[in-house]
Amino acid sequence: MRKLILAAMLVTGGMMTSGAMATEVHVTTANPVIDLTISETVETPPDIATFSTGVQTMAPTASAAVRANNLQMASVVARLKTLGIADRDIQTTQINLNQQFDYRDGQQIFKGYQASNMVNAKLRDLNKLGAFLDALAVDGATNFNGPSFGIDDDSRFQEAARDKVWASAMNRARSLARKAGYTEVRVLRVEENDQGRGFTPMPMLVRSMDAAAEKTTPISPGELSVAASMSFTFEMVK
Repeated sequence: MRKLILAAMLVTGGMMTSGAMATEVHVTTANPVIDLTISETVETPPDIATFSTGVQTMAPTASAAVRANNLQMASVVARLKTLGIADRDIQTTQINLNQQFDYRDGQQIFKGYQASNMVNAKLRDLNKLGAFLDALAVDGATNFNGPSFGIDDDSRFQEAARDKVWASAMNRARSLARKAGYTEVRVLRVEENDQGRGFTPMPMLVRSMDAAAEKTTPISPGELSVAASMSFTFEMVK
C-alpha cells in the first residue's frame, strides 16, 4: 500500500497569489503506481520575425555625429512604418556615442566621433521579409541582426503538444500496466513542467546591410518546435 501526498494550490493566472491556500490531499493506493515524465513537440511555421537594425555615423564633432545619425535613423524608422510595422513593434534598444582613434607608430590619433542607434522591430507579414530587408539598406541602415523567427500566439500549439503528451502517457502507462498483469490505469497526479517560452526559435544571423545587394534577399523561415512536458502518477488497477 502506498500513500501519496498531493499538494493542491489555489492560483490565479498561473501565479500564486498572496491569499493562496495550500492543502495536502492524502491518496492511499492499494496497487502499484507508475511515475512517468513525457515530453512532446508539434511543428509549425513561424508567423513573426524579429530583428534589430540601425545606423552608424562618423563626424569630426559629437554634435555633428549625433545630428547625422538622427537624420539617418529617422529615415530608417520611417521606412519600418511605411512597410507595415506598427509603433508598438518598434523599440529603441541602444544609443552610443564614442570617440574614434587611429594608432600610427605608437601614437593615438583622433579620428572623430561615431554615433550609433539600434532598434528592435517585429514583422508580422513574413511574405514581405526579403523585400523589407533590401528596402532598409536603401534607406540608410548600416547594421542588421536577425531575423529570429517566432510565433505570436503559440497557445493552440502548446495545447496540441499537451494533447500529444497526454495520449503518449496513457498509452505507455497502459502498456506497462498490462505487462505487470493489470488491465487499466487510474490517473492520480498530473503536473505540467515549466518550459518557459515553449518553442525553440531559429538562431539569429548577423549581416551588414549593403545597398548593392541582390534585388530580393532569399529568406527560409522553416518551422519551429512547440514543446510540452508533463509528469504523471498512475495507479495500476484490475
